[in-house]
Amino acid sequence: MLSFEVLGMGSKPRILAAVLGLGLLAGCQVQPLYGTMDGQKQSISVSVAQSRVEQVVRNELVLGFGGEQQNTAYSLDLKVTSDNTGTLPDGVDNDFTAARTSVTADYVLKSTSTGEIVKSGSRFVDAQQDLPSQKFAQERAKLDAENRAARQVAALVRADLVAALSR
Repeated sequence: MLSFEVLGMGSKPRILAAVLGLGLLAGCQVQPLYGTMDGQKQSISVSVAQSRVEQVVRNELVLGFGGEQQNTAYSLDLKVTSDNTGTLPDGVDNDFTAARTSVTADYVLKSTSTGEIVKSGSRFVDAQQDLPSQKFAQERAKLDAENRAARQVAALVRADLVAALSR
């Protein structure tokens, strides 16, 4: 008795699909994202920050790339700007206003050996905030919104760079 006869008539398509699925999975490959590939180290140095918000973005990128490294394969020139706008006029009770913090990151990734531009672009993120009537709470809300937006824009830049380096 054949094994197909034991399993029943409906099992042939399932077995065939499983064999084809395993064949397709065999073509997949896994590579280290920031490890050694083809003997070349895929490391990135990030330019020095000029503002507090740019420092937050830089720190997120450096930590995402595995920390500060010497003799990197790529250099990232990063320019970050932030702006607090969109404050609504005070309401009847003068308790809260609303504002928007925008963080924009312009970046250029270059190969350190050739100077060739590998990837360049710009990313921005808006963070909403409510501003209470107390001055200290307003300043803290602005800082928190800048930090949130900076971390999010760093994640977008990092995703762009990962995609560019994986090609």
